[in-house]
Order: sequence, then C-alpha cells, then structure tokens
Amino acid sequence: MQIESRLLVEIRDRLARLDANSGNGWANGREEAAGAFESLGLPSTRSEAYKYTQMTKRVKDVLSLDNAGTLIDTTSAFTDVPGIHFSTVNGLLTESVAAGSLPKGLTVSSLSEAYAENRIALDDHLARAFDPDRDAFSSLAAASAEDGILIHVAAGVSIAQPVILHHDRVANSGLVQPRLLVVAEGDSSIKVIEHFGDSGSGSAFENRIVEMISATGASVDHLVVYERGREATFVNGLHVYQEERSHFATNTITLGGGMVRNNLHFLPDGEECETHLNGLYIAKGSMHVDNHTFVDHAKPNCESNELFKGIVTDKAVGVFNGKILVRQDAQKINAYQSSKSILLDRAASIYAKPELEIYADDVKCSHGATTGELDDDALFYLRARGIRPEAAKLMLLEAFARDVVDLVDVDAVKDYLYSRLHSILTETAS
Repeated sequence: MQIESRLLVEIRDRLARLDANSGNGWANGREEAAGAFESLGLPSTRSEAYKYTQMTKRVKDVLSLDNAGTLIDTTSAFTDVPGIHFSTVNGLLTESVAAGSLPKGLTVSSLSEAYAENRIALDDHLARAFDPDRDAFSSLAAASAEDGILIHVAAGVSIAQPVILHHDRVANSGLVQPRLLVVAEGDSSIKVIEHFGDSGSGSAFENRIVEMISATGASVDHLVVYERGREATFVNGLHVYQEERSHFATNTITLGGGMVRNNLHFLPDGEECETHLNGLYIAKGSMHVDNHTFVDHAKPNCESNELFKGIVTDKAVGVFNGKILVRQDAQKINAYQSSKSILLDRAASIYAKPELEIYADDVKCSHGATTGELDDDALFYLRARGIRPEAAKLMLLEAFARDVVDLVDVDAVKDYLYSRLHSILTETAS
C-alpha cells in the first residue's frame, strides 16, 4: 500500500472518531484537506516545485501519524526577551492560558478551546488563507492536526510586547503536524516570534500549517528562528491573507535542521497592502534548505519586497524558488524580489529560480538571483590592512548575513542572532 493510502486510512479513522464538540467546520475542513491530499499525493522530484528536494523518502521513513514517542528537550532562546511567552510540546500549548492573564484584547488558546467557547468565527478564518489544493504537505497537516494554537487580537488593539512561542519539546519519531492560526482584526497590531531550539541528534519530523490573517489596516510582524539538529526534518507551510491597507512582514531564519522546506504563500487581497518577506539560511554538512515563496497580487496599489540570502558550504544544498504573480486587474503594483547566495565549497550546491508572471501593464516589478564566492577584491583589501584571512572571511560573511538580521526589530532577539551568526560563521570561515 502506498504511503499516501496508509496516511489517509489513519486520518479518516481519526475523523470518524471526532467528538461532536470538535466543531463541524473544523471536521469539514479536515475532510476537505484530506481529499486534496489524496488528489495531490506526495510530491516527487518529477514535480517542478520539488525538483531539487526529495521529501517523499523522509515521509516513508515515518510511516505513521503517531507522535507518541520519546520527547526531545531542545535548547531555549529568547527566555529573557521582554514579551508574552508560551511553551509548546509537539506544536501545542503545554497548558491552558488563565483568563485575565493576557493584555486586554489578546486571546491565546488551543483551537479546540476556542471552538468550544465560540470565541471568534474560526470557520471563516481557517478557510481564508489556506488553499488545500496548493500544496500536499499543508493539506496533510490540515487534515491531520487534531488541535492547534489560536492567537487573536481584537480590532483596534495594539499588543506592545511580542508573543513568543518556544517550541521546546518535540517527538523524536513520528510525524508531528501542528496548526497555528493568527488573526489580527481591523487596525490592530501584533508581533509573533517562534523559536525551534536545537534538538541534538533527534530525528524530529515537523510538518506544520500556519495561517495568518491581517485584516483591514492591521499590522502583523512574524519571525521564525529554526535551529533543530542535523537529523531533523521541517516543512513549514505559511499561508497569509491580507485585507486592504494591511501590513505583513515575515522573516524566516534557518540555522539548523537536516532537511528544511519553507513553503511561504501570500495573498494581498485588498488595495494598499504592504508585504515583506525575508529570509536567511546557513547550510553546512549535509543540510538541505529549500525556500519556496509565492506572492499573489490580486488587487491594485500594493507593494511587496522580498530578500532571501544563503550561505552554503561542505556538501550542503540551498534552493530558492520565488514567484510573483500580478493579476490582470492589479495595476500599480510595486514588487521586488532578490535572492543572493554565497558558495564556500566546490561540493556545495545552490539552485535559484526567481519568477515573475505579470498580466497587468502598469506595474514596477523586478527580480534577480546571484550566486558566487566571496569577493576576492574585498578579501585582498582587508588582508592588505593586516587582517588575517580567517578574520577577513568572517567579516565579509557576517556583513552579508546581517542585511537580513538587521530587519528584526526586537533588539534582544537581534543581539542573540548576531551572537549565533558569529559562532556559526566563525566555524565556517576557519
């Protein structure tokens, strides 16, 4: 029996046992996602989107949705950062949030609790950002997730401190498939920071779906720092829906993992939306990091900016595929995309494919991808001033990577990332 069939049998068995209190919309959405996964199947390298990334074998090695294995305690970061902190086990909150413990207008709970208490119109929000026919892994996660996390900000409320999710404990085997929903109502604002700590030699496989809604005039800033161990697999499906005059920014920083795939989808579905998507990855050893982005400009008078940078050494592989779609009625779009990568070893590989698909005629769009070694002239300039070769190389690598880290607007988090970059790149430059 194919792996897809085995997973679907398990999914539908669990769906048949859903409690009536789980919510009809939740069950229906899971069933729709299961149907989409059955139709799509797991992608192979024959699929253009997964041409350079073999994910199917990783799933076959798991064979089950069961994640009841031994839990890995991972390293923590950002614990001293001023903010509203939560810990997770397998992507779920470790405990219920006491009423009145959060700033007024902010709700953080499990999705099941939110359904039971009818806190917000969950069915409407869960259906807005995510298209189940777009990606098999997100469909699999949406069909499998039996619970999740809700972060909700009421209209007109600005949450001053960031909400920080510490994904501290994860199963060492099995397929962990959490779900996260972030809803920022009209004219609200929030920062969400997620940290995936080092899992050592653990072979965690996390396939998650994240849906974020930025309503009219709302602002959402999102940061993911991924530092799992070299045996870990991570598929990160982010789906963003924006209404008019909204702002959304995400920064995906990958410093660990064995196989990492970031699927980042954005739909600015109103005029005067602003979308920023940035990323940095450092791949060494046998790491494989694949960043796939898609910005669907559906309405006029919007702006998107995209910057991804990678440093690849040893036998590691880096992949970037970024697509910008401008629909026929989406006039006066400003869309910019840039991918820049540095290769430090002849055995390392980078594949870059920037794409523009434009059906409107009054737009300003550009894209570009550069891949190369460190600049010999810059190295010579530094060495001519008495700087040792390793130190000169480190200076150039840190300067290259800091362009992305500088976009983080929480100083304590930025300082942590500067320190981690220095540590990782010192080893790389030696």
